[in-house]
Amino acid sequence: MAKSANTEDLNKATPYSAAKNLLRGQILAGRFGPGGQLTPELELCRQLNISRSTIRRAITELVDEGLLTRHQGRGTFVRYERTASQKRLIALLLCRFTHVAGAYDLFLKGAMEEASERRYELLVSNSHNNPFTALDQVMRLNEIRAAGTVVMPLQSGGDDEQTMASVLQALKGANQSVVLADTYCPDSEFPSISSQNREATLELTRHLIAQGRRRIAFLTSNRIEPVAEREEGFLQAMKEANLEVPSHYFLEVAGTDPVRQGSQAVDVFMAMREPPEAIVCLHDLIALNVLERCAQRGWRVPHDVAVVGFDDLPAAAHARPPLTTMHQPLFSMGRQAVAMLIDQLNGIPLEDSHPRLPCRLTIRQSCGAHSATAGKGTRAAKAKKNAQSSEKELRGSSRSRPKRINQPAAL
Repeated sequence: MAKSANTEDLNKATPYSAAKNLLRGQILAGRFGPGGQLTPELELCRQLNISRSTIRRAITELVDEGLLTRHQGRGTFVRYERTASQKRLIALLLCRFTHVAGAYDLFLKGAMEEASERRYELLVSNSHNNPFTALDQVMRLNEIRAAGTVVMPLQSGGDDEQTMASVLQALKGANQSVVLADTYCPDSEFPSISSQNREATLELTRHLIAQGRRRIAFLTSNRIEPVAEREEGFLQAMKEANLEVPSHYFLEVAGTDPVRQGSQAVDVFMAMREPPEAIVCLHDLIALNVLERCAQRGWRVPHDVAVVGFDDLPAAAHARPPLTTMHQPLFSMGRQAVAMLIDQLNGIPLEDSHPRLPCRLTIRQSCGAHSATAGKGTRAAKAKKNAQSSEKELRGSSRSRPKRINQPAAL
């Protein structure tokens, strides 16, 4: 949590300012909830070892700032009233690497367009994949009285679930509306929107198998929910075809810089006695790096090895060779996420609180297929029908999941 929410700050400032910062941090972190009652003054005095006049002065200033309100004979309560302009202020909390264009850039474009058309102001907060930064950004959004936030998952590989729980508690505590994006959470109290990651990767891997590829590797990342779904789709397709996935074909590449993820995996594969005949990459950035490294090492794509990605970034069509990938409707997802958030703010019931958007197989030259476009029946919706009969196997595939091999970060 932000440092201002720690009692250690009492030793770094005057008792009055430290108490004020402590209470502000707790309020913005959602500790008391919207309209929640503040800890009684006498109890705060005992906890912080300060006088009642000092704590009363701190509370008075927070009342003046509009964060608290006093009710005679009842106590002091959290106050999150918003002006007309603040009610039209929404935010997007995403995890984006600023030095590389990725999937979330397309999502952001869609979100901005929807907010503009609906005449809402959209603030973009970047967690930079850091849990502490994410929590600090949320507290800032609460401080400026944002009315709602679209939240995208962290990918740090640490205790992301606990961090996300703290983020959502803080937003809920400030009476913000919330939509979870790029995450399928049917049991959550918050609406969510995601792609059909499992079905799409199942179809993508089946396509490679249909091309005659048998030794197929998978380059993955920190196991957040959409990553897990893509892994499950890949493993299900391999299981259906009775194809083995040895652990050295199942590599995690998240420890490296995004502009180099996957590059070292090519070196690892080429050193094997039996290198893979195809590489399924978790997303296009990894696949594009793989294509570049293959060209540097003289590993011909698709003659020696097929390479496929996921997302269909603009660069995919211009790669050498052009990249076969799953088109993820990121722009549409961004628009729909903001639309869901604004509808919540206006009390409009959502037709579907947890939509999962279909993806589309885009066949280009990197997989070895001759067609430049996907043929009939290649949409993920068709793969979904085949996958439904084995849904239990998909959910339970973690039992037979090959052991991950984490690559060293240094290249």
